[in-house]
Amino acid sequence: MLTIPKSLAVAALALCSPALGQTGTKHLFIFGDSYTASGFSSTGALPSPANPIGNPAPPGSGFSGGASWPVQLVTDLNTSTTYLYNFAVGGATVDTALVEPPGQGIPSFIEQVTQWDRNVKNRAQGWNRENTLAGAFFGINDILQKYWKGQDAPLTAMADRFIGQFDRLYAAGVRNFFVITVPPLDKVPQIANQNAAGRQRVMNSIRSFNSQVATKLEAFKQSKGDVRAVVVDSGNAINTAVGNPRAYGAPDATCTNYNGRSCLWWDALHPGTAIQRLFAEDVAKAWKGSFF
Repeated sequence: MLTIPKSLAVAALALCSPALGQTGTKHLFIFGDSYTASGFSSTGALPSPANPIGNPAPPGSGFSGGASWPVQLVTDLNTSTTYLYNFAVGGATVDTALVEPPGQGIPSFIEQVTQWDRNVKNRAQGWNRENTLAGAFFGINDILQKYWKGQDAPLTAMADRFIGQFDRLYAAGVRNFFVITVPPLDKVPQIANQNAAGRQRVMNSIRSFNSQVATKLEAFKQSKGDVRAVVVDSGNAINTAVGNPRAYGAPDATCTNYNGRSCLWWDALHPGTAIQRLFAEDVAKAWKGSFF
């Protein structure tokens, strides 16, 4: 069971911002890996009324067969004009100095925030502490890259680096943050096919990392005094879909299809559009009344 500090677990009940409410242009700065990516280039066109994800055109280019969860947030679940700046890249880890990504040139969370700082922070118009939300979804590649090598990921250092990037965003003026937890990978076909000992190793790492990130996010929030922060449990989406796959257009809980619709999974590791939609809905619920 994931341990989430009480003040974070209940934060979604009191997130409404009177200054923002349901109106006005909102801005989402999102960081992550292939579960989040939409093909955005920080040096390309920025979001606009004609294209709220900036580049490429919706639904973007990703690993689900359709729109990833942040794209669905700004195109389907928005309550007013919402711009997405999505720095996520497939294969990304929290910090390449701690865990090397599966390929060359893949920007880590640290490097994605640097891209934001250099290419978007001053170029994006109209964002401020009231109308801007930053979110991050990391840890899958870190844990699995080490698992495949028979090693354990440096979870405490990863969690420190993770929340350290929120410090950088805070220093630039961001005040609203969320974390999406590493999902229960034992439900993902690639890991479900491992032996019991392997699945347990992966799940132990996931529980520890998620708990440490939640604890450090709470400490970050308390140390600042003017931060709103919430943990979004990705397990809710995956467990919901896997528990009733036919309700989401799939014949069973483990089949894969690159169309992203006729199975829960795009491939053996990545969810299709139904689970992506559930991710998006859970983020929107957490910020209902303020950003969605």
